[in-house]
Amino acid sequence: MDDPWLDRSDNGRDILMAMRLTAGYSYPVPANQVATLLADRDFLVEAANAAGADAVQVDVSVEESGEFTVTTRAINPHTKLPLQMRPFLPHGLEIRLAQAWDTADSDGRRDGTMAGEIVGAPVQITGRIAITPTPGGSRFTFSGAVTAQVPLVGQAIEQAAEPAVMAYLEAQDRVARRWLTLAEPSA
Repeated sequence: MDDPWLDRSDNGRDILMAMRLTAGYSYPVPANQVATLLADRDFLVEAANAAGADAVQVDVSVEESGEFTVTTRAINPHTKLPLQMRPFLPHGLEIRLAQAWDTADSDGRRDGTMAGEIVGAPVQITGRIAITPTPGGSRFTFSGAVTAQVPLVGQAIEQAAEPAVMAYLEAQDRVARRWLTLAEPSA
């Protein structure tokens, strides 16, 4: 059975092409409220700052149909990087991410894609994102990969980049929980 994450070299050996990543976060609010938050520029800047970025640029484009696109450029200084990443990124970490969200379906589910790069390093981030209604609210999920196309050290670069991607998603979750708690009506 062919695995899309593997490539066959000339000698028939499997070469790992990407490090798979998954993340999921549940919220006690409807999916449309989470989608609104993920299209809020101020929220996105705060989430990137919470992930360690000193400089953040966010552009949000919302279509009449409900589709929206978010482009984020975040720069994390060298001193805030995990030790294993510093040799690869001596001037800091600049991440560029683009998220493209489809309109919600009749149940409120919204799917999208995420693509990005770590500038100055041969690292790409790709994946599927979704906001799904649940009985208690909704769930945001990411399923994707970090890929470094570098002979011999690609896997080491992927392993070094993985914490930065996960830190961004975890910071987004922390900030989302705070923002959604503040947005709930008082009893």
